[in-house]
Amino acid sequence: MRIVVMPPFDKEFFGAAQLALEGRNLFDLVGGLDALAPGFAAIAQPRVHFAVDGVLETDWSRDLAEVAEVIILPRVGGG
Repeated sequence: MRIVVMPPFDKEFFGAAQLALEGRNLFDLVGGLDALAPGFAAIAQPRVHFAVDGVLETDWSRDLAEVAEVIILPRVGGG
């Protein structure tokens, strides 16, 4: 599947805006991303949102078998 990495994570961790990586679910995908960029897993929960095929996903156990694209977005605080 195609992974689109939005700023600041593209430069902070991966050095690229797009990656090709497979994962059974978001937990698995975060593990794969951490293998490429050690330390990413530690910041994923507090700093990252995932959009799966264009929809924000909060269920990290969702099956990704049929997914074409995951976008890694920064969490934005507000009030």
